[in-house]
Amino acid sequence: MAWDVFLSYCRSDTTPAEALAAELRARGLRVFQDEVGVHRFDSVSRTIMAELGRSRLLLAYYSHAYPTRRACQQELVTAFLAGQREGDPLRRVLVVNPERGTGHIEPIELRDARFWSPSAELRHLIEAVTRKVDELPTPIGGVDQRRAPLWLPAPAHRPPARFVGRTAELWRLHSALHPQSATLTEGGGEPVAVVHGVGGIGASSLVSEYARQFGATFPGGVFWLSAADPWPEQLTAIASALGADGDGHAADRVAVALEARREPCLWVVDGVPAGLPLDRVRRLLSPHPLAASVITTTDGSYAELGAGVALTELPAAQAIRLVLNQVDELAPGDRESAHKLVDAVGGHPGALLDLAASARSAGLDSVRRRLFSRDWPVLETTAKRLLAEVDGAGEAGLDVLRAVTAFAPDPLPLPVLDGLGPVGLAVDRLSRQSVVRLVGGGALEVPAVVAHVIRHSDPDPARHERISAAALAARRERDDFAVDDRERAAAFRVQVELAHRVPVRPLGGGGLREAISSLHSIFSFTREQLRECGPDSSQRFGEVAERLMEEVLRPFLSEWHPALRRFEDRTQFDDSAWDPTAELRNALDALREPLLAVIGDLARISGNPHGTRYL
Repeated sequence: MAWDVFLSYCRSDTTPAEALAAELRARGLRVFQDEVGVHRFDSVSRTIMAELGRSRLLLAYYSHAYPTRRACQQELVTAFLAGQREGDPLRRVLVVNPERGTGHIEPIELRDARFWSPSAELRHLIEAVTRKVDELPTPIGGVDQRRAPLWLPAPAHRPPARFVGRTAELWRLHSALHPQSATLTEGGGEPVAVVHGVGGIGASSLVSEYARQFGATFPGGVFWLSAADPWPEQLTAIASALGADGDGHAADRVAVALEARREPCLWVVDGVPAGLPLDRVRRLLSPHPLAASVITTTDGSYAELGAGVALTELPAAQAIRLVLNQVDELAPGDRESAHKLVDAVGGHPGALLDLAASARSAGLDSVRRRLFSRDWPVLETTAKRLLAEVDGAGEAGLDVLRAVTAFAPDPLPLPVLDGLGPVGLAVDRLSRQSVVRLVGGGALEVPAVVAHVIRHSDPDPARHERISAAALAARRERDDFAVDDRERAAAFRVQVELAHRVPVRPLGGGGLREAISSLHSIFSFTREQLRECGPDSSQRFGEVAERLMEEVLRPFLSEWHPALRRFEDRTQFDDSAWDPTAELRNALDALREPLLAVIGDLARISGNPHGTRYL
């Protein structure tokens, strides 16, 4: 069956979308909805895309949730590109915007177009839809698909098999490469996009995924060059593949060949190093204006050449899915382990893929338990890459990262850096590489993965301790709340006790009864320190002490102390008694993370980093 309208919307908008569909049908329009159009037992994705091909117009119910749904974006891209091949990317798409603003609408062409709001009269939308449908004699599937884009040098640079998220960034990249499409509202500009972020954030993957989805936009070809490889050889290879052999500079021959083809194309330069003069980076761009240029880099300052597309960490839900997608068969507890890995290193794709690779042989739970171990560096690849990237900022740069990491996850006020000497240039270099970020106009923060690497892989642990201590002392002086000497001393005493107890340090063999007794004594010791602080002290130490006792120690002790005692008593009479020791060792392992977090909070109160090197 042929359809006039394909209604595209996410599940959270089902109620208003169904009401809209009913109104359109009442006016005689044939409307496809996946709830009513997909027959039982059919492949949903195959059926939906087939019905989209039989539809003349896509009507997108573009709520805040719409750009977060991959299926919706696949539908939108298909209709958008069909219109673009016909000369107008808006020819096959109309938008309903139920939100107040337009910032969530991508691509730029849709944001520039007029759209209907539910607060306006419905007849205006019906008239617009009817007028559009009358102008479209063929369905979306009848539009010439053309050939797949030519990749040079071959083979194509393929995206990850299971690319996750980044829908908004893909559209922002598309908008950056087509600034001429909305010059009235956005101002136009050069078709140059600079995709940047901290090393391992996935800039190359994003661009290759864009080329996969939007390749039909560039029938003249996708040219993928690496900044790390010899430049003349790459240009010569492209010129030869385009049939532009002969004398003269290779870039000139490529330009002549592109001029002869007269088709839009995409010019990608992957991995441009940080700190280069802009004039030198400019020379890496496409030699012909028909080719839109994309640069991937860690250096956000290159965005002056065009439009910047900044990549940050994946949101937690997408980061967890990225990890689980790498696991062939999920074991019990894998989802919880993935959650904890994401909590520890944030949504940094490179780090998460490193961890997932280790999990293929060891399991996610084992990787989670060993993430903080210096004896098994599961993030060694990520650590080496990040440390190599910050090497250009010198020792001053490492000192900045040490200080900011001591504050993490809280931002570090800029005046704290005054005690480190002249670090302005280092801060500027680290900021350009997205290793540190300025927040609130006067503080620095680091991505979680950077904090983890600095804590665990600092090439100078002794200096790390000194800088962390100085930063924590400065924090103590600058904090808005008052911490009296008794509270500071109490925090330090509990901090020292925790840092030298099982399971903060590896348990090794044996010692289960000693571990239980040790944690019992910590509970009693903490309660005594809290009592000695008295009711007049501030609440900071009290909050941490309460969390340690009631949320960390008490649940563990109430379960495992009686279980171990029952086992010890029964073994005197029954050799077949249930042995809980293996499970107890795992439980002690799992206790390490929350205890390390408590040590970090106590260090911020005491102003002393003792024990934080285990973090």
